[in-house]
Amino acid sequence: MRHFAVATYAAFALALGALPASAQSEGDVGLAIAQVCGEVDERTEGVLAGTVRDQSSGVLLDNAAVVLKWSIPMNEYPGTAAERTNSEGFFLFCHAPGGFAIDVHAESLGHRSEAVTVGVEPGTLVVEHIVVEVSDPSVPGFITGRIIDRSTGLGIENAELSIRDEGIGTLTNIRGMFVFEEVPYGVYIIDVRHLAFADREVALHVAGGLTQNLVIELSEQAMELEGLTVTVEPKRFYNDMEGLVRRMNMGFGDFMLRSDIEASSASSLTHLLLGRGVRLNDAGRSLVIRGRVCTPMVFIDGRLTRLDPDRGLLDISVLDAEAVEFYKGTASIPAEFNYSNNLQVGCGAIVIWTRRGR
Repeated sequence: MRHFAVATYAAFALALGALPASAQSEGDVGLAIAQVCGEVDERTEGVLAGTVRDQSSGVLLDNAAVVLKWSIPMNEYPGTAAERTNSEGFFLFCHAPGGFAIDVHAESLGHRSEAVTVGVEPGTLVVEHIVVEVSDPSVPGFITGRIIDRSTGLGIENAELSIRDEGIGTLTNIRGMFVFEEVPYGVYIIDVRHLAFADREVALHVAGGLTQNLVIELSEQAMELEGLTVTVEPKRFYNDMEGLVRRMNMGFGDFMLRSDIEASSASSLTHLLLGRGVRLNDAGRSLVIRGRVCTPMVFIDGRLTRLDPDRGLLDISVLDAEAVEFYKGTASIPAEFNYSNNLQVGCGAIVIWTRRGR
């Protein structure tokens, strides 16, 4: 009996974010299992993992039941297994039966997804992303969470939160906890402020009828020292986050907010985009989009960025990204990012908004 070689759970989460739906592992993806699963018999077992999301809002669903069923030769009763998603919407079956066609479905809050059939070959990792229609746009959603100090991880008391343009606000308690009740379905910007910390703004898609839990980190506010003043003014364009919300409501692109990026554990741009209708080319330097090998335009904080000719998209990290927009073709690119004189415009565009304080 052999086992998959790995180092950490973080590496495993990275592998989840790095694979397209229903794709088997290749090359370095084999570095992702042992510490989580222990030994896996590569002759008879595979590993099945993935996420469960709400179909309308894309919100990751925690505590969703994921059920497997497969037929066993010479046995009238099917094999079954079940697991629940964790707080970030991930599920994991360490000992899925290899060589069988497995029917997979998810259940959450009384709703059930359509069953999908997955083939798990012995000794491989398969990732499947499942959607369940849970949220109801006609009813409000609920937001709970905690504001913490990025350096210490401790809760921040009396942090002020407000939903921009909605007139809804609240304060954190002594443990940094907060709650927003009955927020209408839609995309919003939450502004977070505290005298001792740098301001934050977080874009959030509120799913009707669901409760979403957020953990928002704040960095200590830079202090002015006698004889030394350091000022950083990031360049932002097109009304930054407000423009992002407008484009999300239009629905022409694929949008990943900070919560999605953290849940995927992806550190590179290409790993974040996998599973969203694209495949890697040339070890991740470029993409295969709709059968075409090309490199999309990349904008950082609204400015077109020149990529390293040797590294291509591998040169872009998403560790400091607040949000990422992805447009697969010319027709879907918003006017502010559609550079008609750019040779790569036909390949689409990637727009990255970096994290910042006011």
